[in-house]
Amino acid sequence: MTSVPVPPWCVVAHTRRDLALAEAVSAAGGVLDETELIRRRELPADEVAAAMDRAGHVDWIVVSSPFTVDALRHAGIDLGRWLERGAKLAAVGRASATALEEAGLSVDLKPDGKISGGEALAEAFPPGKGTVLLPGAAELAGTLQPGLAAKGWTLATVATYVTTATSSVDPVIARRWRNGDYLAFIATAPSIVRAAATLVGPTLPVVAIGQSSATAAQTCGFPLVIQAGSANPEDIVAAVLKPR
Repeated sequence: MTSVPVPPWCVVAHTRRDLALAEAVSAAGGVLDETELIRRRELPADEVAAAMDRAGHVDWIVVSSPFTVDALRHAGIDLGRWLERGAKLAAVGRASATALEEAGLSVDLKPDGKISGGEALAEAFPPGKGTVLLPGAAELAGTLQPGLAAKGWTLATVATYVTTATSSVDPVIARRWRNGDYLAFIATAPSIVRAAATLVGPTLPVVAIGQSSATAAQTCGFPLVIQAGSANPEDIVAAVLKPR
């Protein structure tokens, strides 16, 4: 068992939309490097709008990423109108819930335990019959459907954006990665895991947020995969500093 490294220690993650993780890492004596690993491209607005219309009546709408909120806004989709027609709103985790709340929407359901992600949200869902609509990335992780189906729900999906790996990584970060200077790579989505494996190699320990990211890291051959207790920054830092 190795000891926790003497500060300053470094971790790396895909560029985030908030400062909470960087602040938690700093408070624990570390440094967070961020770099672009994937690009998200919104699908044509008319294509997304038509797909949402084809979904018809739905009982729940699940948002699995803050970027889904952006993509729906780009397509001119007002989720508030769906809620007025009786749909309820669920979020897979803290970041998605925050994006919805910042858009002025009230979240009816999110995972009630420490673990976020599709499996945790499905566990929190009440039993029922009807349709759950999941707009989001064209490349969905597939973790939500089994749990919802077991509770009687039918899942419908609408692609709102696609993700692709960037063509390269910041050369300073790539050098630090290959030198093993990072204590861990913090993985927030399967697409980010796969991009990192392709761009700089599956050589670092991974702290994964959610089961789908952990599974992707294992599949890509990263040497050690630890699943964080939750998506909260403090739990991510605790997983990074866990003796191993």
